[in-house]
Amino acid sequence: MKLHKFIFGLSILLLLAYCIFLGIKFSSIQEIIPIHYSGEGSDGFGSKIFLWLEVGINAVLLLLIGLIIGYPKKAFGERTDYLEPSPKDAIKNRQIILSVISLVITLIFCGLSLREII
Repeated sequence: MKLHKFIFGLSILLLLAYCIFLGIKFSSIQEIIPIHYSGEGSDGFGSKIFLWLEVGINAVLLLLIGLIIGYPKKAFGERTDYLEPSPKDAIKNRQIILSVISLVITLIFCGLSLREII
């Protein structure tokens, strides 16, 4: 299995696990939750539906990154002026970087609201 597919798959599995966990705990979450924090603590509040908005934004970002990873020649073009020894290595490196970015994005989005769920 290719490394970028494995890492990107972890992002998707993490998002799915978070969705299941949120779905199970959703009824026990307070109706009004903090949605913005500043140096002095929470200063913005909203409905608990915003938790699903985070899931939606995360899913859209994963979809966009997945399209770039899946179709790298369309995303990066038919260039030959890469710093890597071959275009194949350059595309592989970019796929790995994008998959790591997708994992970081998913960890951030899931971690932001985990305190409100637990």
